[in-house]
Amino acid sequence: MDDKSRKSVIRRIYVPTHVRRLPDGEKVTVPGHYRKPNGQ
Repeated sequence: MDDKSRKSVIRRIYVPTHVRRLPDGEKVTVPGHYRKPNGQ
């Protein structure tokens, strides 16, 4: 079990497609993409 959790280190985070609403009411569609996790 320890060996498995050691290998599954998240190096990047997948952000699914979503709609982001801006403060002025405009909607922006953000396509799915990978981003680097914070803190590195």
